[in-house]
Amino acid sequence: MMNKVNTNTSEKLFSNKELYRITWRWSKWLATIWNYEKMEAAGYLITMAPVLDKIYQDDEQARLHAYEVESQFFNCETNLAAIIFGIDIAIQEEFKEAGLDMAQAVKTSLMGPFSGIGDTLFSSVFDVIFGSIAVTTGLQGNYIGILLWAVWIFFVPFFLRPWFCRLGYREGIKLTMSLNESLGELTKCGTILGLTVIGAMIATMVNVKFGTIQFDSFKFDVQKQLFDAIMPSIGSGVIALLCYKFLDKFGMKSARLIYIVILISLVLSYFGILVV
Repeated sequence: MMNKVNTNTSEKLFSNKELYRITWRWSKWLATIWNYEKMEAAGYLITMAPVLDKIYQDDEQARLHAYEVESQFFNCETNLAAIIFGIDIAIQEEFKEAGLDMAQAVKTSLMGPFSGIGDTLFSSVFDVIFGSIAVTTGLQGNYIGILLWAVWIFFVPFFLRPWFCRLGYREGIKLTMSLNESLGELTKCGTILGLTVIGAMIATMVNVKFGTIQFDSFKFDVQKQLFDAIMPSIGSGVIALLCYKFLDKFGMKSARLIYIVILISLVLSYFGILVV
């Protein structure tokens, strides 16, 4: 029966060492011949080629069919894509050519949710956290943060992706069934976590401070007595929101927006509206 997948690791065709090599191939070739028609499809096929050669070594026609199926459109966050590789390998190892349609369906159903979760967790959360630690500590003359950043960068392709691939390979199609029940919650949690981290980064990394209004003996600190009383770092939040609107809603290029922000900051600083 196709709904029963063998998960006995002693009978598995691929060792952990081979799975590690597969994820390393993905790290090297994921952007090969990237295009808007099939995106990461070529990288996926190159990664799976040794797998297909081993599974279909006695059936040339089935191997060519598998090559054709694996060359279809694919686009997924590069780290969680390793789970899809593992599931794909497990399905084809179990069902051979009869499982190609199932494997393609798994790829199609998971690459969207995995992209949303992966982009949030890795690009918007972990990369931002480790990058900000590296920048902040580096500015203070402490290079521990840069070392942590380097460890994180090497940890992902060398350890995390292989572990994801082994997870998908070990659990097979059963993993998709359990994921279907929790993908919505994972996506929601990842989004909340990502927005929380971005909000904290804005408050700590974006420095917007208003000056003081003074007439003779009257002196009013706009930043401390007005804006901080309403909400600390409100200026940073407003600036970040405006920049987002210009980038997202009006399609402005990031380089142009940077020049505009610098110019406005210089003008407002000259008139004492903004201070350091």
